Amino acid sequence: MPRATFEQTYRGKLLLTGEYFVLDGVPALAVPTKLGQRFAVNPTKGAGLAWRSFDPRGKEWFSTHLNWDGSVGYQRQANAFSKRLYQLLRAADELNPGALVYATANNSVVSHLEFERLWGLGTSSTLISFVADWLEVDAFALLENTFGGSGYDLACATAKGPIVYTRDGTTPTIAALDWYPAWLDQTYFVYRNQKQNSREGIRSYRSVAIPEKTKEEVASLTAALTEPTLHLRSAQKILQNHERIVAATLSTQTVQEELFPDFPGQLKSLGAWGGDFIWALCELSKEKVEEYFNVRGYNTVITYREMIL
Repeated sequence: MPRATFEQTYRGKLLLTGEYFVLDGVPALAVPTKLGQRFAVNPTKGAGLAWRSFDPRGKEWFSTHLNWDGSVGYQRQANAFSKRLYQLLRAADELNPGALVYATANNSVVSHLEFERLWGLGTSSTLISFVADWLEVDAFALLENTFGGSGYDLACATAKGPIVYTRDGTTPTIAALDWYPAWLDQTYFVYRNQKQNSREGIRSYRSVAIPEKTKEEVASLTAALTEPTLHLRSAQKILQNHERIVAATLSTQTVQEELFPDFPGQLKSLGAWGGDFIWALCELSKEKVEEYFNVRGYNTVITYREMIL
């Protein structure tokens, strides 16, 4: 029986290596973020499921009242989100019969995002993780039956630190890492001012045949990056090679070639290429890095230590 009262925070995520290739079982390096999404469930007297979601500034961006049959009593914005939420509840019910009726009987859920919705840090993955825990179903099976994807973001939602994630259907391998080399303090995350649709990136990746040799090379780069004796310049070279492989696979330019050819260091796209965050590795101070990106219109620059759990 799902818990009547339940409160939990799930972490956001960043995939540092292996993007796209992780879908084909290539080991990928992923890290949970300090910021996440907090959920609280409490019973109510009224029928149905009352749901309210708030952004980092405490502003309500979505609310709804769902009945067991999917009908909506009331709704504030984001009609698509109501449908997605009901889809999740239906899928949970298929995995644990009775979950849908229970969830929509007399419950209130309130969620609070700690990161910006457009940052791409895991609004959906934290939601799936919460629904899975609350309604007592397997999170990876729930993902497989709904949104799809590699599942690394679900692994990050409850991770305590860096992981190497290897997809294998609904039974992935998740290896925790004690990984914090000194050169990470010379790296920064820069928001690209736009969110990319990951489904579009996946479709582009799936449209080409990926040689096994390429997958092996990406896997070797992930392994090389986690070597404890690695230094900044070696890490830059590894990520430069990683960018080259992904760019060749997707037939596109790297972000450094496209937007920042004069950056004095190495840049790497994260997540779906074309949006979300860039990982910047360089020997500049934070002030110099901020100055470089700010004058080009990119005002969100976060150090590794500030961002990652």
